Amino acid sequence: MKLFSKNILRILIFLISLILVGILFSILNLLFQDSSLKEQKYLGTISNSEILVEKQTIEYLEEKSVEELDLIPLFSFSSTELEQGDTLIILAENIPENDGIIGKFDNQLFDFFSINSVGKKVALLGIDAKKVPGDYSLSIFLSDELLIEKVIKVSKSDFYITKIIITPELEEKGFTASNISENISTKEAIIVYNIINNYSPKAYFNQAFISPLDEIVDVGAFGNIRKDNGVTIQHLGVDLDAIEGTPIYAINDGQVVFVEELTVFGKTIIIDHGLGIYSLYLHLSEFNASEKESLSKGEIIGFSGNTGWSTGPHLHLSIKINGASVDPLKFISNFGILIEDK
Repeated sequence: MKLFSKNILRILIFLISLILVGILFSILNLLFQDSSLKEQKYLGTISNSEILVEKQTIEYLEEKSVEELDLIPLFSFSSTELEQGDTLIILAENIPENDGIIGKFDNQLFDFFSINSVGKKVALLGIDAKKVPGDYSLSIFLSDELLIEKVIKVSKSDFYITKIIITPELEEKGFTASNISENISTKEAIIVYNIINNYSPKAYFNQAFISPLDEIVDVGAFGNIRKDNGVTIQHLGVDLDAIEGTPIYAINDGQVVFVEELTVFGKTIIIDHGLGIYSLYLHLSEFNASEKESLSKGEIIGFSGNTGWSTGPHLHLSIKINGASVDPLKFISNFGILIEDK
């Protein structure tokens, strides 16, 4: 009889344990569903695959009021797979005016700037022509809270290899491949570096960039690697065909920070557009701008020429973004498309 009672007790304990486990499982399941619905509340309405909202936003959004949740920060990336010389364009939407937004790419901070539409901001990141290929970390913070993390893949560009050309006219002026290279590396590149290393914390522009000439004919591609007898010079701009005296336009609003004739670069103008973005115009025949002058997009800043190390009249255009040399034609085209679409 006692044995029978003990068996009954064991069975009852087992059944009660099953019931308790079932109740606990039901509670956990309800909690999981609630959490899942909460996440869908934030992410479920986003269908455009180009709009990237990461799970890191959840903690940030949970601290916001119901009214603020109607303005979920959204981010569009021009691409997450880029080549040397490309420009990464990030569009941020629904950004409250009082919330500071900042990014970090490869441990370098970058700023966003406002464009015409309220609540929309843009960041421009240059992938230098010489940047080592690989995967790089990108983070975006809103009011000091980590909002999004991405991995940006940088691939090697297939730059052409050409010969350094020294015409008889250039030889008469004393140009050789070796002294051109030495002059650039020890003098003129340092002058340019010291200028573009100055960071203006505001954007002087809020519109798309334009071409510096009425007609664009590429006669010297960006990134070309020029060689001769052990000397290597990479072309960190684009050469645009232009007969002598062709008007050259400022590609956007900005401040003139350099107007001077250099040995290799010839008559050169540099414009600061703010946020570390600079445009450089080389080999001019004549200046039509002065240092510290404020310019509007489209103003004539000078005229094309054949000064410095140049085999014929043309305009050399370079664009630097926080020191990175990027393809000017791609930059102007891609940024213009993004602004027009938005």
